[in-house]
Amino acid sequence: MKFDLTFEFVSSAAVYDQCLEHIQKEIAFVGASNAGKSSAINALSNKRKLAKVSKTPGKTKLFNFFKCPNGYIVDFPGYGFSKVSKLQKREWANEIPKYFQFRDNLIGVFIFTDIRHPMREADLHMVQMLIELKLPFKVVLTKADKVSEKKRIETESFFKKKYTDVISLSTKNKESIINFRKEINVLLSN
Repeated sequence: MKFDLTFEFVSSAAVYDQCLEHIQKEIAFVGASNAGKSSAINALSNKRKLAKVSKTPGKTKLFNFFKCPNGYIVDFPGYGFSKVSKLQKREWANEIPKYFQFRDNLIGVFIFTDIRHPMREADLHMVQMLIELKLPFKVVLTKADKVSEKKRIETESFFKKKYTDVISLSTKNKESIINFRKEINVLLSN
């Protein structure tokens, strides 16, 4: 069975009210600045420059909508927002929760967190908000290639005890990407 995901950039929105209107399912990609959301989109799509990637955290500054079979992936601005103005930080603090509260076609959230520094305070705040809103989520431990296999297994096992739905991801590991594609296909197809 083929598990390719064809992604196409569709639109961006600076605020919730500008978000793309459609009736298909959506999955949100959230996480701290530089957690690897955009790199994951590029790896999943086999397109190196579909989503903007930078060594400087905070490159994604809008809600970015990517069309894929059976639905959409929405790439969020990274929380942490290290290189943006205080006004932009306040705006995102208001706009990001609106998306989770009012987006009827949202079926799941992937929380991206660097496996070397997993589940920091901002990630825990996101988890708490999603739990309060009764929204399903999975934790994605990114940059799994940056730690030993033993450390990856230990970290994944530790967080599975807390959150159940946890996967490791390395954009440099083809099997890891194929497994993540399967996860997304299953979510969007059901």
